[in-house]
Amino acid sequence: MPQNNETCETLPAGRVSKIIQIHPSLNCNLQCKHCYSSSAPGIKKELAFDDLANIIGQAAEVGYNVISLSGGEPFLYQQLEELVRFSKAAGYFNSVTSNGMLLKGSRAKNILKHVDLVAVSIDGKEEQHDQMRCQTGAFKKMREGVAVLRDSIKSYGFIHTLLPDSWKILSWLAGFAIDEKASLLHLHPLEMSGRAIHTLGGSLFNQTNLYKIYISHYYLQTYFENDLFIQLDLLHRNNIRNNPNFVFHENCKPQLTITGFSSIFKELIINENGDILPIAHGCSPFFTIGNIYSGEKLSSMIDRFMQEKMNYVIDLFQTTYDSIMDDKEQEIVNWSEMVIRQSFTLFPLHAA
Repeated sequence: MPQNNETCETLPAGRVSKIIQIHPSLNCNLQCKHCYSSSAPGIKKELAFDDLANIIGQAAEVGYNVISLSGGEPFLYQQLEELVRFSKAAGYFNSVTSNGMLLKGSRAKNILKHVDLVAVSIDGKEEQHDQMRCQTGAFKKMREGVAVLRDSIKSYGFIHTLLPDSWKILSWLAGFAIDEKASLLHLHPLEMSGRAIHTLGGSLFNQTNLYKIYISHYYLQTYFENDLFIQLDLLHRNNIRNNPNFVFHENCKPQLTITGFSSIFKELIINENGDILPIAHGCSPFFTIGNIYSGEKLSSMIDRFMQEKMNYVIDLFQTTYDSIMDDKEQEIVNWSEMVIRQSFTLFPLHAA
């Protein structure tokens, strides 16, 4: 789907990141209040390695070059080492998002040999972090994991789930990331899905706190530009206006070819059920491309999707774009969240 052009460089200059975002399991050692996927301890179901590897191999041929593993906690996925070994051998850049608490053992250290970037989740200072993670000592164990990363991997950073009042701690987060020798601080707004619906349902953003976050990010990114890359998943309406990255205009129709697919959809999602989706995690299942267990070639899935669903994607992007342009009161927006919401509005019969 269209992305913010200002993203952390993960590949050599001149190469565009085309990402396969994989959720191999919802098993997790925590039950965080803001979890968008309702991950929790003891969830045994996980994606079969052979089927996953098969699709990953085919996706490389279509142009995808980054594997982004999330969850659940990826380090609980039983065949994580086999997966990152395979994807690395296939030419992928390997990225893992983790809570950082399971990195001290020999298994984790072996896995990290094949990982290029780790993003560690952080919710604020120790008390705030532990409360959001529903576990005393989570912050301390996370920092122990970060110490392992400093000795084991070239690049790592932090990812923070933004709440309406997160602007108050952004300066602290940036300072903490620099003190821990991180290269990235990723700021992602709370997604009102999964467990978050029940535990944080009242945590709604308004334009005032969105502006405070947006302005704070601009200041911090400018101030720390030589020390830390700070990515914010929010945009000003002017970033989107007349930008073909966010909508297909009449003079900018996408080329419907297999080889051009990864240029249109720079991110594919493989969820915990093996469904392959474009656009964003959590969008309407109407847009499902296929499933890793179907036995069908990825190129065939993509070809059928483009023939049957591409016009609906264009309508989805255009409708989202128009809603942003028409709402003069809303200047700071989360494009991905709006596309997801619109996908269910336009295709309610296909909602989960």
